[in-house]
Amino acid sequence: MDFVFYFTIACLILLFGAITNYIDFDFWARLVVGKTFFHTGHLLDHDFVSYGTTHEFIDHEWGSSVIFYFIQNNFGDVGLYIFKSLIIFLTVFFVVKIIRLEKKDSKLHFLFFFFALQSISYNIFSTIRCQTFSFLFFVIYLYILKKSKTNYKLLFLIPLINIIWANCHGGFAIGLVLVLIFALGELLNKNNSKPYFITFFVTILTTLINPYGLKYIYFMFNALTLNRIYITEWQSSFFSPSLMFQQIKFKVFFISALLIFIYSIIKNIKISGFKNYCAKIDKTKYLIIIFCALIALKSLRFHVFFTYSVLALCYNDFYEIFNKKLPLKPDNIKEIVLSGLIFISALSHIYSFKFVNTITDIDYPIRCIEFLRINDLKGNLLVNFHFGSYASYKLYPNIKIYMDGRYEEVYDVNLLNEMCALFLAKNDNLLKKYKTDFIIVEKFYPLYKKLKLDKRYFLAYENENEPFALFLPEQYHNQNFKLPSLDINYYNKEKFKTNINP
Repeated sequence: MDFVFYFTIACLILLFGAITNYIDFDFWARLVVGKTFFHTGHLLDHDFVSYGTTHEFIDHEWGSSVIFYFIQNNFGDVGLYIFKSLIIFLTVFFVVKIIRLEKKDSKLHFLFFFFALQSISYNIFSTIRCQTFSFLFFVIYLYILKKSKTNYKLLFLIPLINIIWANCHGGFAIGLVLVLIFALGELLNKNNSKPYFITFFVTILTTLINPYGLKYIYFMFNALTLNRIYITEWQSSFFSPSLMFQQIKFKVFFISALLIFIYSIIKNIKISGFKNYCAKIDKTKYLIIIFCALIALKSLRFHVFFTYSVLALCYNDFYEIFNKKLPLKPDNIKEIVLSGLIFISALSHIYSFKFVNTITDIDYPIRCIEFLRINDLKGNLLVNFHFGSYASYKLYPNIKIYMDGRYEEVYDVNLLNEMCALFLAKNDNLLKKYKTDFIIVEKFYPLYKKLKLDKRYFLAYENENEPFALFLPEQYHNQNFKLPSLDINYYNKEKFKTNINP
């Protein structure tokens, strides 16, 4: 029945990938870096699309950028969709491999995986992101570490994989912590922990194999200590007031998983006694679950690590609790029926969405940006950093942006604080400090109302059905401007067209 399970998982991934097909805000900056690499043969050491204060460009995601641009440039939307689906499938495949290390004949029930993947669908099924590599490598590390208990020689793969991971995404730091936790866990288990500590230190050294050398290590240390209170995905979905009623599926999964985990512990203690249980338990497993739970509580960005670790390490525990030991034939029929339903649904949605990664006028200020483009305006644009990457991709070289979502990679850390203060109408020093010609602002910000009363600017474009507005300097007030197209299909058809030619 493994084939039925994997087929169903593949269909589910294709289905969710077709439904959640919006493009990540920072994806455009990744394309620019990748395009620059292919056209010039080297990486950027400076930023050329911004007018805000920048520093030396240390890009910890340059490897992802090269891969993304290569796929997009050669295979378009279909290539990105298939590549994303393949990475997620491989991640689930290694999760299953971990489950089977503990129990070779584990019955794979689709519903366990369905609820787990649904809980993190917002994090893994949007357009391919650099984080996707971290999710895959995290699970591969976990598999190698578990497998190495019977074959230490496998540990040599971890430093090699780290070279790739460290050049694709900063999440490699989670991998280093995972190796260290495994070493400490095996020490507590009174097993041979020396190979794991050696692997940890060797893996740290391979981090130096990058285009920036020691500067990269210094940059990552600073990046990990930055305060990102204004960036949603770095906030806690459990404790941040603005996220209290969001990510409900994950919260249900998180609480349910922990409660079932605790119930499993209590049940086993009753069977074997407290002392025997403490002596026999796998301390490594508990340390990993606790670590992943803590970082998931801290940041929305880390939810995926908790889900995958619980699925990989606790599946057999949960299965023992909920297994009703159905007769084999009805049990298999149930899985086949589920597979058929998911397959039909996947075909329907793939046909409807046609593999196209989309931008919408609710998520992106596409018409405000198009207004600037078609009217051939030149100058500096202030737009929320989420949209800066797309704005520069579409408007360069005529228009430069204040900043985009690359944050600490490129910009002075104070830029984001200044922008937030301006958008909240607490301080307008930003407009005085930098020469800002054009402003795109969401209508819910206090700055929108303030600009409508500001005689230096006038409202040049807004649509009542969109949350964005474009303000231009008063000197442009009497000009006749072209209006952007209202056809959303136009923007998705033209989305990858850019004048950036390194």
